[in-house]
Amino acid sequence: MNENRSVRTWLLVALGGGALLPMAVACGGSNKQPANTAGTATVGYNSPPPGYPGAPPPGYPGAQPAGYPGAQPGYPAQPGYPAQPGYPGAQPGYPPPQPGYPGAQPGYPAQPGAPQAGGQPQPAPGGSAEPGPLAPTDPGSLQGILQGLAGALTGTVVPGGGAVGDLTEAGLKAYALRVAPGMQPEGSEMKQQLTEGQHAVMMVTLQAGKCYAIVGYSAPGGVQDVDLNLLAPPLYMTLAGQDLSHNNSPVIGASPHPMCPVVAFPLQYKLDVFARKGSGTVAVQLYSKASR
Repeated sequence: MNENRSVRTWLLVALGGGALLPMAVACGGSNKQPANTAGTATVGYNSPPPGYPGAPPPGYPGAQPAGYPGAQPGYPAQPGYPAQPGYPGAQPGYPPPQPGYPGAQPGYPAQPGAPQAGGQPQPAPGGSAEPGPLAPTDPGSLQGILQGLAGALTGTVVPGGGAVGDLTEAGLKAYALRVAPGMQPEGSEMKQQLTEGQHAVMMVTLQAGKCYAIVGYSAPGGVQDVDLNLLAPPLYMTLAGQDLSHNNSPVIGASPHPMCPVVAFPLQYKLDVFARKGSGTVAVQLYSKASR
């Protein structure tokens, strides 16, 4: 009898212990994280730059700080990241405008004084630059012209031209009808006695809205080779036009290629008259007409 009771007691204890064991396991904690738990991203560690898909908003863990260097062109600039100095409005992948030429296309800068269609120079901003050539010139002759001007005479001006029957005067007017058709004399005529190798100067004023020709003449038996050289202001050390012929009837701006200035205000040019060969009287007159 006592033996049977002992067996029953042992069985109850065994069954009770088996029921308590799962409860102890369920109530007990574990210090280990699951193996697949993702860790929090740290700043600068495998996190995409702001603006890329999947990037966390600024201020969240894992976001790069504002102004993070290395932003890629074409993506929005991050707050606090300064624009490239000196290149306002530059487009990614295109070169910035050339300094001094806002908005100019690379390779096509508009240079002040550069020739326009027809060979006429563009007006310089503010009129500060010297005007470009108005007619063909020989730059190689400039040095000799400047040396000759050092001892040049001041040309004798004759208002209204010379006397009737003057061969030089008659020859000048007849020649002007051919090389300056449709033009009228403007200003006073210079009439000067020159010896071979001598220079004389006179001032002529040219302005926009008109086209010009400068006509010279020396009668047969006088100066056989007369040169005309037009020097541009303000220093009168640049050729603006030149007679390239070698005869007694020089002209600058002969038809059909008259001189038509584009500078908006009148400019005073210096005209050099040079007796290259022979001696005698030389007459020079400025002719003009309205430009179309």
